[in-house]
Amino acid sequence: MNMKRTAALVLSAMLCACMITGCGGGGNHGTTSGTSASQATSDTSTAKESTTDTQDSTASTQDSTTSEEKSAAESQTSTEDITKKDYRQLDAEYTVENGVVVVNQDGHYRAMELFGGGSGDAYVDSLNTLRSKLDSKINIYSMIAPLSCEFYLPANYADYSAEQKDYFDDIAQRLDSGIKSIDLISVLGQHTTEPIYCRTDHHWMPLGAYYAAQAFAKEAGVDFKDISTFTPKTISNFVGTMYAFTDGDINIKNDPEDFTYHVPDNYSECHTDYYDTSFNFSWTGNYFQEVGNPESNAYLTFFGGDEQIVKIRTNVKNGKKLLVVKDSYGNAEPGYLMNSFEEIYIVDMRYFNLNLVRFVNDLGITDVLFTMCTFSAFGNNSYELPDLLTQSPDEPIIDTYDR
Repeated sequence: MNMKRTAALVLSAMLCACMITGCGGGGNHGTTSGTSASQATSDTSTAKESTTDTQDSTASTQDSTTSEEKSAAESQTSTEDITKKDYRQLDAEYTVENGVVVVNQDGHYRAMELFGGGSGDAYVDSLNTLRSKLDSKINIYSMIAPLSCEFYLPANYADYSAEQKDYFDDIAQRLDSGIKSIDLISVLGQHTTEPIYCRTDHHWMPLGAYYAAQAFAKEAGVDFKDISTFTPKTISNFVGTMYAFTDGDINIKNDPEDFTYHVPDNYSECHTDYYDTSFNFSWTGNYFQEVGNPESNAYLTFFGGDEQIVKIRTNVKNGKKLLVVKDSYGNAEPGYLMNSFEEIYIVDMRYFNLNLVRFVNDLGITDVLFTMCTFSAFGNNSYELPDLLTQSPDEPIIDTYDR
């Protein structure tokens, strides 16, 4: 075993021992020691420009146009530089607290969990089994959310975490050809200087979930609203789970961040229904919730937690019904899809008590999205997935909501 893998596994074990809460508002974390993975790929484009020489005034106009085009090109380059930066090529000051790396980058502190690897077998087998049991007209998507260390772990600490892209590519190659894989590492890698991940919490920021939802909507071929049509809401002075995960790192505590989420323009016409994990209707409420102590619990803004089934009824009339199978990373995505699907069902892989095949068939689901963080696809949480395919297969799924 090489030094990089040994170091990754040692720190992964430390991390596993110190994590009490899960990849969500609650639940289990899964880090596991890992097996090997495979390799990766890319894309280019070209442009042409033509001019004519006639009169002086025309030439002058062309010079002006050329100047404007150059300015636009420089502006575009500048924008790309602002949104994308390869932090992994840079050294940075860092410390390690309970197996979590705390880095000083761009004038702020960022805490990151490390990834020690994993087989992904339970994830692959479960999705492939589901594909074999559902009608081919029902779409299935795999969209694993990378941990922030894939983008922000500095070069002088790179040997202590496995490359997530290698593992993601391996899963994509092993999934049935009828399952569509969405490469979020490539998507999010274009926005690394934007606040796409929390610095003080183990989740991604809502903006990261927005880019993920956008990529999914494109793959699913459904309408998707630009973020400019959403109303931003900000919770200031947020310090999340990483303060506890680092055993009280003072730099994390003293460097809070803004947590900005986005409310869609049709939100007032959407209805969020809550059910228990056996799909008994409980109440109709809000998808975006005000929570106690928002400075530490901002991520609970998205329907308050994990241990329930949530159904969103929108004003969209396209016959599309989406089922989101997720850990807590997936909580932030459905709000960006309220203009894309007629109905959205949200279930947590860790708490769902019904048969997933029956759920999809009996409720007329058209699209199934598996979206969860690296730990849930490769770690202990993934072992919950096979149970979703074997529970109560003969009991019909009935929506108990009384309209």
